[in-house]
Amino acid sequence: MPLPPRHNDNKTFLVWINEEDHLRVISMQKGGNMKEVFTRFCNGLTQIEGLFKSKNYEFMWNPHLGYILTCPSNLGTGLRAGVHIKLPHLGKHDKFAEVLKRLRLQKRGTGAWGRV
Repeated sequence: MPLPPRHNDNKTFLVWINEEDHLRVISMQKGGNMKEVFTRFCNGLTQIEGLFKSKNYEFMWNPHLGYILTCPSNLGTGLRAGVHIKLPHLGKHDKFAEVLKRLRLQKRGTGAWGRV
């Protein structure tokens, strides 16, 4: 059973324990500064890894597979990146699903069921 996420004061950096994998680290914010989001993610992960090492633990890693996680789809870097944008009219276009497939993107709701 997952524990409630721990987060910084701004709620831009979150750590979930026992969620999808043993540890889920999230860095997010509104706006377009993806470099700031990624830098925060890397710095936070470095601190978590340092804490683990100080307790004689480390992330499982294999030279061929990368990081070993409980979900096979997360093998390797274990990194998944996402961007939320509102496309209210484009999402209704007949060829929207075709374009997403060609670009290897996913449509996901962000609140109300079925919203794009």
